[in-house]
Amino acid sequence: MTSDGPVNGPVLRLTGVTKRYPGVVALRSAELEVLPGEVHAIVGENGAGKSTLMAIAAGSLLADTGTVEICHQVMRHPSPSAAQELGLAVVYQQPALLPDLTVMENLVFAMLPAWRPPMSRAATWARERLDLVGADVGLHERISGLSVADRQLVEIAKALAMEPRVLILDEPTEALVAEDVERLFEQVRRFAATGTAVVYISHRLPEVRRIADRITVLRDGETRGTFNMADVTEEDVLRLIVGRPIDSTFPGKATGDGADPGAAPVLDLRAVSGPRFHDIDLRIRPGEVVGLAGMPGNGHHDLARAVAGLQRLDGEVRIQGAPVRPATPRRALDAGIVYVPGDRPREGLFKSLSVRENAAVLTLADRAKAGFVRRSQERSVTAAQVGALAVKTPSLETPAGTLSGGNQQKVVLARSLLARPRLLIAEEPTQGVDVGTRLEIYRILRGLADEGNAVLVVSSDTHELQGLCDRVVIFSRGRVCAELEGSEVTEEAITGAILKGSPSSAAATPYGKPVGAAAEPETGPPASRRSPSVPWAKRLMSGDHAPGIVLAVAALLLVAFGAAGNDQLLTPQNFEGLLYTMSALIFVSLGQMIAVVLGGIDLSIGPLTGFLVVVASFLATSGSVAGTVTAIAAMVVLAALVGVLNGSMIRLAGMSPVVATLVAFIVLQGVSLLLRPLPGGFIHDSVITGLHATIGFVPWVFVAAVVVAVAAEWVLRRTRWGLQLRAVGSDEPAAHRLAAKVTLTHILGYGACSVFAALGAIVLMGQNGIGDATAGLTYTFSSITAVILAGASIYGGRGSFLSAALGAVLIEVTINVSAFLDLNEAWRHWLLGILTLVAAALFCGFRGGRLFRRAASA
Repeated sequence: MTSDGPVNGPVLRLTGVTKRYPGVVALRSAELEVLPGEVHAIVGENGAGKSTLMAIAAGSLLADTGTVEICHQVMRHPSPSAAQELGLAVVYQQPALLPDLTVMENLVFAMLPAWRPPMSRAATWARERLDLVGADVGLHERISGLSVADRQLVEIAKALAMEPRVLILDEPTEALVAEDVERLFEQVRRFAATGTAVVYISHRLPEVRRIADRITVLRDGETRGTFNMADVTEEDVLRLIVGRPIDSTFPGKATGDGADPGAAPVLDLRAVSGPRFHDIDLRIRPGEVVGLAGMPGNGHHDLARAVAGLQRLDGEVRIQGAPVRPATPRRALDAGIVYVPGDRPREGLFKSLSVRENAAVLTLADRAKAGFVRRSQERSVTAAQVGALAVKTPSLETPAGTLSGGNQQKVVLARSLLARPRLLIAEEPTQGVDVGTRLEIYRILRGLADEGNAVLVVSSDTHELQGLCDRVVIFSRGRVCAELEGSEVTEEAITGAILKGSPSSAAATPYGKPVGAAAEPETGPPASRRSPSVPWAKRLMSGDHAPGIVLAVAALLLVAFGAAGNDQLLTPQNFEGLLYTMSALIFVSLGQMIAVVLGGIDLSIGPLTGFLVVVASFLATSGSVAGTVTAIAAMVVLAALVGVLNGSMIRLAGMSPVVATLVAFIVLQGVSLLLRPLPGGFIHDSVITGLHATIGFVPWVFVAAVVVAVAAEWVLRRTRWGLQLRAVGSDEPAAHRLAAKVTLTHILGYGACSVFAALGAIVLMGQNGIGDATAGLTYTFSSITAVILAGASIYGGRGSFLSAALGAVLIEVTINVSAFLDLNEAWRHWLLGILTLVAAALFCGFRGGRLFRRAASA
């Protein structure tokens, strides 16, 4: 991806860049020049325009005005692929990773064709890239199953693998522990030494001072200046960022030892245990801010989540002296415990809901009468709280997901404060938040404590813990190993306790502070880098092929059960007819699987199948080779046109897949009835005979269906097009950032879906032998059922053609066995419904881990 030869002058230049949104000017004539071999920091408050500017440089966002030059070439047609081809790579603040693809697939998919390794050595290549950043994750683990820190490391490895001339790092260390930060800095310096320009966006000014050669400050969408790092102090930079002098980073702590020692504790934990923490005693008094710290995986995050009702907890929990059982978040909230999650995008915010709705969601009952929310009161209360926290938003009705990270966090805090917490649990409260907003959040937390409440902060930032907390409790291996209080709370002491700590068996104070000999340092790899042990059964059942195994076993058991009731079920004649009938549904189900993997659905696939048979009833009646070839060609071409039209309505007209394909359903059925109001137009006997030819008692069309299913599965797993199909369905915005051709993938995908329907129609033509407008209607329901039985995700990104084929097999076996056992038609539908419910519940349970967690906690 690097350009040939040296590049003189700026390798990245943005000139006069302006970007407007409704009611907001994100960038106003912003300028930036980055030199080869330098680390150039960009700093500013949330909403200053940093990420917007870099998204424009990366081609994933179009500027209203301005130019972007990469390696002296103007990007005339901005797109992620154009920026990558010119030599630019980005590590996004929200990783551009595809959750339903594996780690290896994500790395391979991100590479342009010239840099993509052959699949035969993809595993070795991917492991080498991951080792560079110390990412100890399984190559075949799905991104959705990784921790936040590991996802960030995979994102960094992906960008470094491109060997770019310009590398943009957008808040790369927010989720990383100290050792990972050091490893990243080593790689940054290595790349800069080879002439690569590194753009480093961060809110952590100490990191910026360590790594950057020059610094550019943005405020309110404008460039406020570019400076040599050695020529400015941290105070100078802060003043430029917030536009005013900064007196103090942290508010003053409570006087004395942090709170009234005689006051009853707000939170009182005694011998509390749960997943990854054991026998914890902890008390927090009114007015205290207490921090929890430790290496990731040592139990402090788990304790906070358990107290908030998000994980299992055993032991005694009291809030202001009253025993509580925070078994669920609702119970915890009723007890006065309010939780601010660390993973804001996934757990903290309803992105599509407005600022008002997000802020009010915990307190709807307080402003409701007879179940109806009093909107004027809700608006008044939320407006006051949003104003008090200085949330920058065009209006209360603005979708919360469109705000900057810092303002999103303020919305979460506004919601929490409106709930009037006795105990506020804040997990990584300033992650991804700018310096100015950090100061406001610190004052909010301290102000809540000063009102007589308690605050529990879980943070990986030792500077934050030192400045904010009255006490800091250190965890190691699920137990408290040290506690620091008052003047002991320093960065050096916290870091030292984390690195050297192991749980002591010595006596403890009422607050869990160990007394006695110094603890021995922990040996072995740090918890943050240990790969969790995943049960083999979970690995099997969470895979895309697991449903196929279950479906195959279920079909065999059903056949055995039917044969026990009627021995005619196992005759070659019955199997020949059954396999032929299966073939049509297999083809149609393979097509439906494409639509579902894309995150959509095709309701028109049944009427399309019948329409194509109607078309054939006009063309395949003579028995001539030319007539038969013409009929089949017309069926395939018409099907492809319908599919392309469906995809175009979805992507170009912005219609939902349900609406677009429902329109096609109605039109196709209407045309079919217009052409054949009554069944007619007999398919020539020679065509039917050819389609019913067998190999032994196995129809050749069934063999063809199996071969096509295997080939489709290979394409899905081993080719760029298959990866792109799953990528677009998994996370469309991330796929776009990774240069996927999203619109073209949708259009071609729906085209392929309809072509598979044409193959099913060819088989159906030989089965019915006549043009019947209603012949294919049942295939819409049946194909959707087969895909659900196959364990495909209705949200897209996951599925298996082989499992879809086996889903079709199980459906036809169920119908066939029901007929041989003389069950009425109602029972056939009930059996299929029961099987679908059981399959959906089973695979959702295994993939979500709920079944294993329940078993582990039993």
